[in-house]
Amino acid sequence: MKNLYFIFLLTLLIFPDVAFGQFVKEKKITKGESFSGIQYMNVQVSHERSGDFIPADIRVNGLNTRKQTILTQVMDTTFEINNYRLYTISCVEKGYMYYNEKFWPSENEIHLQQVKLIPLAIGLSTDVRDIKFLGDQTAIYHKSKPSLAEIKEFLDLNPSVKIAIVGHVNGPDKRKSPKFYQKASEARGQAVMNYLIELGVDELRLEAQGRGNTQMLFPDPKTDWQNEANRRVEILITGI
Repeated sequence: MKNLYFIFLLTLLIFPDVAFGQFVKEKKITKGESFSGIQYMNVQVSHERSGDFIPADIRVNGLNTRKQTILTQVMDTTFEINNYRLYTISCVEKGYMYYNEKFWPSENEIHLQQVKLIPLAIGLSTDVRDIKFLGDQTAIYHKSKPSLAEIKEFLDLNPSVKIAIVGHVNGPDKRKSPKFYQKASEARGQAVMNYLIELGVDELRLEAQGRGNTQMLFPDPKTDWQNEANRRVEILITGI
């Protein structure tokens, strides 16, 4: 046993960058190397119509695997990312539509993410793809809670706004009827509505809807990513 302990210590001295167990150091990129592992993201926040920059708080999921990163009063900023990760950027700003986008970074050294804030208007909608459910159920997955809290914040900042919570489901299975998918999507919209009411949102500002599988982002999904993208919740402005 003493010999094994001695070998372990000797290994750490000779190879200090070796990690044991589950803790593995990420590879450091030096000058001249490819950005296949690390690249940069440039985030620009602007008014959708005028193009003028707007300072706003940006929330980023994916920079830190354990928690959301908040960048305060951002207009134009650049930071280092890992291009193999999936990212979500969201923004809640008074007088503007809730912004939420989930994406893979482009295959460029610098990925440009333009956050274009749109003034509130009836009929505007936003897909919120970080709201997930447990399997085919209507129980909301616990990792959805940050996005649900952002929707509540959006409604608190804009107290006259009314929304419809629209459920969408993934439905390439021809053995199930359109009626089944419609009911499933409505149930998920209702589940989100109920959760927002529990958070303190006035139920008179909310309604639940469903679109079944009629508006899938990927009508013939080939990957888990595409299947997941089809299962989403949409926020639709019905009153301001």
